[in-house]
Amino acid sequence: MTKMPEIAVDAIVNDRAVFTDLEARIILAAFTGRGAPAGLLRLRASKPNKRVTTASEGYANYVWRMLCFDLVGSGKHACMPVCAEFEVWEGYEYVAGERPRWGCDGADEWNDGCKAARNNLDELIARFESKLPAGAMKGIIRWGRALGMM
Repeated sequence: MTKMPEIAVDAIVNDRAVFTDLEARIILAAFTGRGAPAGLLRLRASKPNKRVTTASEGYANYVWRMLCFDLVGSGKHACMPVCAEFEVWEGYEYVAGERPRWGCDGADEWNDGCKAARNNLDELIARFESKLPAGAMKGIIRWGRALGMM
């Protein structure tokens, strides 16, 4: 079984100059205190929200999936997160209302909203990861080596 990384997340996300309260809650949802040493949180082994009922829950699932890919060096979380965008779609439904069918009026605007939400979440993940030591990015290191970039 893959050991999930343990990080001092509270110390990072409590900086209100960098993260809003909502952003901090979205990032914190990806972590759990269960089994982690004092002052550290462990990245969850599975999605924080099994059933999404709010936009922030869908967004938290997306952030968790991307953090798993970037921080876990081996095991089931080391695969490319090609379906992570579905979490944003599911969360965005609660912002925009019901998802339009493909080809219907409003589908392009709905997809543009999903793309904007995903871009905002990617920027949030980048800000969070910029506060981590380089050695914590085991997934990035693994794929960088695999692709001959490191």
